[in-house]
Amino acid sequence: MAAGASVKAAGPRSARGTARKAAATAPARPPRRTHAQRREQAEQRLLDAALAIVAQRGSMRLTLAEIGEAAGYSRGLPAHRFGSKAGLLRSLMAYIGERFKAEREGWPRRAPGLDAIRGTISIYFSRKGPGWTTTRALLVMMTEGFMASSVLRADIAEYNRGALAYFENHIRYGVERGEIAADTDPATTAVVLLGAMRGAMMQWLVDERIGLAKVRDRLLEITDAVLRR
Repeated sequence: MAAGASVKAAGPRSARGTARKAAATAPARPPRRTHAQRREQAEQRLLDAALAIVAQRGSMRLTLAEIGEAAGYSRGLPAHRFGSKAGLLRSLMAYIGERFKAEREGWPRRAPGLDAIRGTISIYFSRKGPGWTTTRALLVMMTEGFMASSVLRADIAEYNRGALAYFENHIRYGVERGEIAADTDPATTAVVLLGAMRGAMMQWLVDERIGLAKVRDRLLEITDAVLRR
């Protein structure tokens, strides 16, 4: 009896020990995300879905409901997050700019001035995978923005000013440093550079027989010939 009682008493203790060991060796549960983190993830998924749709067929027939469905959420969530289609497209423009900036920062650091300009040209023509989706979506939105009635017109103009300002600042720095010709007009040259990059990219996106690497290298040569002192 004593022996039997001893065995019975040991049973629960043994079970508890086994449970403790299992708990100790089990993988830790990931921490619960905060409301702000869930909101940020939802917005990114919605913008990624919008990016893919716009790159494929433009924004003119895009609806907020289909973006919600494509992102795996309710049809009404995009309206709740962005207010309207125009609000979503404005956020998408900003998102595209952030993606390109993050991509540029992931490459080897470039010195301000001519080196940074050459680096940006190289990155622009050397992207792969998702980078082309971003580029295609941006160029599609810019094309649609040419129309006077487009809700994107002012936002695209503002986006362009930011891109032009980047080149202008580096051109001015290069002039001050003495590596870029002193008679270079930063504003006009920035327009020419950005136009050459986007124009070449638009041609390649509809005809991949164009040798993009050769275009990149030639544009770098032209940039050196025109800007370098």
